[in-house]
Amino acid sequence: MKRRLIFHIGAHRTATSALQDYLADNKRQLRSRGVVYPFQVRRHLKQMNALFTGRRDPAELAETLTARADKRDADIHTILLSDEDICMREDLGLLARFREWFDVKIVFTLRRQDTWLESWFFQNIKWQWNPKLAHCTFDEFMAQRESFHWIHYDRYVRHLEDLFGAENLILNVMEKDQMPDGPIAAFSDSIGLTDRTGFTEPSHMNASFSPEISEFMRCLPLDAAPVEYRNQLTSACAQIDAKRGRNTKSSERLLPHADRVALMAEYDPGNRALARRHFDREMLFLEPLPGPDAPLARMELPGDSYALMEEFVAPLLSALIGYRKEEMKAKAEAEGTSKGD
Repeated sequence: MKRRLIFHIGAHRTATSALQDYLADNKRQLRSRGVVYPFQVRRHLKQMNALFTGRRDPAELAETLTARADKRDADIHTILLSDEDICMREDLGLLARFREWFDVKIVFTLRRQDTWLESWFFQNIKWQWNPKLAHCTFDEFMAQRESFHWIHYDRYVRHLEDLFGAENLILNVMEKDQMPDGPIAAFSDSIGLTDRTGFTEPSHMNASFSPEISEFMRCLPLDAAPVEYRNQLTSACAQIDAKRGRNTKSSERLLPHADRVALMAEYDPGNRALARRHFDREMLFLEPLPGPDAPLARMELPGDSYALMEEFVAPLLSALIGYRKEEMKAKAEAEGTSKGD
């Protein structure tokens, strides 16, 4: 009997970072249940990039995965790989080749398109890996939404069905009532990992920043900075956000009600088709849309220049100065130790 190979392909903004933390932190517990989460990483981005760019051959990766599973003391029946960027690739035919060596399963989590787009907008500003999206206004971002082909769920899942067979797809819907114990428990249950006794809880959640700090970051050229320095800038902005929003919770909704209704009407035929085919019901998403009176996020900076300096610019520089002092101290201590040797 072939081992099971599970590809968790996303989508983004469905607690993927928290799930990857959870899986990486519980490698030993997973192995005791016959599951290996390989390569000593939290996310399998490098392995997937190497595979899809041709730098790694599927047969070679399959052999490596098998060897890693074989050397475990426990009887390993499942290998699990997770990278949410997989779903961004339009053709996953390369992953279908692994069916030659494994019983391949695909896990894909669906989040309602309106809230996913709002969350993805904030995420692109926060991390700024894509210059085309990092500095857009929300209207400019929405004008590019057809490039997010994977949220045309019916069309995308049909592609997965053609490659892997409908019986090998595990689809989860990210809504509170459909994930009563949260997305990590829902994922675990969906792959048969129901006994989680002794597992540690995830420590990391990749939450969006507030609309105000997001607007501040949107105006900054963070994507031009080297990765390490960009991470410092992002961390500094997180500190500002935490201090400013200590006692408040900002709305992350950006779509006015009429626009939200119109948007979901476009996705509705595909969502219904997928719901009928995989869930034996009429509606894919069961939660109602926010009403006309739901508050919207305010992507605004202070109009007063002194307020902008006091609330955003000065705290950013203070945090960066703090990081620089820490680096200089660590360097001086390292040099002192070296001289002492």
